[in-house]
Amino acid sequence: MKKKKWALFEHTADLGLYIYGRDRRELYEAAAGALMAQITAPEKIRPARERIVELSADSPEALLRDWMAEILYLCNALGWLTAEAGIESLTGNTLKAVLRGEALDSQRHEIGAEIKAVTWHRLKIEKLEPEGILRATVVLDV
Repeated sequence: MKKKKWALFEHTADLGLYIYGRDRRELYEAAAGALMAQITAPEKIRPARERIVELSADSPEALLRDWMAEILYLCNALGWLTAEAGIESLTGNTLKAVLRGEALDSQRHEIGAEIKAVTWHRLKIEKLEPEGILRATVVLDV
């Protein structure tokens, strides 16, 4: 079993996440897992199909927000649940990733939090010393 790379923090009426990674690639992959864990039990999502996602933004924080917003859009608008997210390339503020997952199946996937949006509120990526790991702060509108 993989070690959890995120933690919840209290935030009035919303859902706060701290997400951790050794580098931005690992951080963004962990962000996908953290988001899905709020929506349904990730272990019940099968990596049956693939989707390619390509995004560009003005900053690492904006790219993280857009990345999570794209995964949320796929879930809310198309009923797509992400089991695995693999960043294939990350250059500057542009990423290309493969999402593996499947369509929502109400028989197997119990929906937890109804997440409306990935917000800009408190959004940041910082390097924690002395560990040297990255921590993102993300607030989800529920």
